[in-house]
Amino acid sequence: MQTPDTQPGAYFVTARSDDGATFWPMLGPFVNDHAAALAMVDKARDKATEIDPRAWWMAWGTTRLDADHPAAAKPGRLNPLFP
Repeated sequence: MQTPDTQPGAYFVTARSDDGATFWPMLGPFVNDHAAALAMVDKARDKATEIDPRAWWMAWGTTRLDADHPAAAKPGRLNPLFP
């Protein structure tokens, strides 16, 4: 189990391409709440896999953006599927 990061920022559940060169913010932002993002990794991966089975093969995890980063307020691609 990963220890949640305590730094302030916008945390996202992310999917990485198989070569690691590209990542996509899939769920979030979880503002100042890395634990919440970590808790949603498996659920986001499972939902994405329902939509496209290739998602299972991506690397899933979390990332943090500083609050002033231009993408920090943009919703993740799966946000509409989670209440």
